[in-house]
Amino acid sequence: MVLKKSKLIIALTIGLILGCEHKKCGCVSPPSLIAGDWNLAKITYGLTQKTVTAAEAGYTESLSFGAYSDTKGNYRRVRNGIPTQTSDYSLSPSNGSSSEGLIYFPIDTTQQFFRLADGKLYLSERIPRGAVLADGSTYEYQR
Repeated sequence: MVLKKSKLIIALTIGLILGCEHKKCGCVSPPSLIAGDWNLAKITYGLTQKTVTAAEAGYTESLSFGAYSDTKGNYRRVRNGIPTQTSDYSLSPSNGSSSEGLIYFPIDTTQQFFRLADGKLYLSERIPRGAVLADGSTYEYQR
């Protein structure tokens, strides 16, 4: 009788353990690689390929990317000390790479190509979602 109860308790314990949901790891999704504050350093104009500094362009600009997860977050742009846009964003990496892809902004249904290299964030001009821009400028930001 005691043996049957022991086997029943063991069977129930194993059933409970196997029936529970287990996390694959004890970690939280890391924030996106673009998360953080970025300051405009240079602009390379598309048609002429002329590069100018932010000072030469005549304005300052900072971007802040907050992160809810590794692909979504909130965004804020400040130009010449004045907030000009706040919205959510989502990332769509290219070819499985987390260092380049598209940023989608649902507030105005635009998208922007991004690339991370050498600690710098390169952004193309924002365009309507799904559109193609043949020759746009590239903006270089640094932390």
